[in-house]
Amino acid sequence: MTQSSRMISFVILAMTGGVIFQVAYLRFLFLEDGAKAFELTLQQYGSVTSVFGTVAVVMYFVGGWFADKFSPKMLIVVALLGTGVLDLYASTAPGYWPVLVVHILFAVLGTGLYWPALVKSVSLLGSEGQQGRLFGFLEGIRGLTTTVIGLIGSAIVAKAVVASAGVVTLIRIYGLLCLVLAVCVYLVVRQGKDQLDKAERQAVTLRELLAAATNKYTWLIGGTVMMMYCFYTLMGYLTPLLQDGFGVATGLIGVIGVLRTYVFQFVAGPIGGVLVDKVFRSTPRFLLLTFVVVGLTAIGYMVLPQHNSLVWVAVALMIVMSLAVFAARGVYWASIGELGVSVEQRGGVIGLASGLAYLPDAFLPALASWWIGDASNHVPSHGGFTAMFLVLVVAAAVGVLLCVLTLRTYHRELTSGISAPA
Repeated sequence: MTQSSRMISFVILAMTGGVIFQVAYLRFLFLEDGAKAFELTLQQYGSVTSVFGTVAVVMYFVGGWFADKFSPKMLIVVALLGTGVLDLYASTAPGYWPVLVVHILFAVLGTGLYWPALVKSVSLLGSEGQQGRLFGFLEGIRGLTTTVIGLIGSAIVAKAVVASAGVVTLIRIYGLLCLVLAVCVYLVVRQGKDQLDKAERQAVTLRELLAAATNKYTWLIGGTVMMMYCFYTLMGYLTPLLQDGFGVATGLIGVIGVLRTYVFQFVAGPIGGVLVDKVFRSTPRFLLLTFVVVGLTAIGYMVLPQHNSLVWVAVALMIVMSLAVFAARGVYWASIGELGVSVEQRGGVIGLASGLAYLPDAFLPALASWWIGDASNHVPSHGGFTAMFLVLVVAAAVGVLLCVLTLRTYHRELTSGISAPA
């Protein structure tokens, strides 16, 4: 494969990551209008996304097997084609149960088939010494793709007579892009058998998971990521707060959502990496600071009166929270190597810790919908946004505690002469 063909293949593969998950995570951009686009209540939409999160966690454990057993390229093609068809079908608002099934299939196709196959496919495009740059640029191109399409989508929603009708158009655009990119991957990407035979194994065996269960860093790292992922999961619920509580216009909400979800993704991540390497020289120490920051922003929202005159204070708090969350998100798995987890255990530790880390997706959306209620459908709130931010303050406090425990545990092992934790 020539250098130019490798580059084209890489760009196409990276762009797929910018579209395949967007309808499944539509709540991050358009929560209320997304629910209306599917003709669901906020509570129904919260349940749908929670089921999606539950299935996605399960698929994380089994997805690597598919990438090792079948052609990664064809898995990507199948996932894109399936997701594209599901996007177009979901845009017809077929009802609660069909939309629920669609989101279950989103998880199977996206987390089970697509993501492990993408990781394997991208790794084949460079040497061992190029992997860091490959995956760094993968995240960058994904973020750029989602930003451009998201801004276009926000303009469509802003100009629509009914915002939810604009969201339906955006869903259809994502569906068509998935279909087009499936054809591009099939025609352009090349993977030889020799390359595939040399590729790193993606599956994690039961023996590796059991070994990881006895490694204390599995639980410390997994718990730390889980606490920060609570913030990532609930950031989408800032949309109705800004829109209804502080009077931000629908069109501007879309732009803010794109900035919060995508732009900060490829801005804050690299900054976090530099700060860890050059300033803090410790991932847990840096994460401790980010937990303090996000905890303070959650407290800020709890005490800030909901009034139009304070809208830019609310937006500023969102920006600070988002930057801290994405800076942490870009580095928290670096703890695996930094804490001395042995190479043979890393696959199991990452697998089990990830299952723990991403659990909030399985229950927080439904809980958040219950907390804030849905006045348009006569559903009362149960604590409102105060309850949501109180939970986030607790998550931040637990995150700080876990970071301190991680640092003390590692320091104790260093001073006792243990170089590779078991």
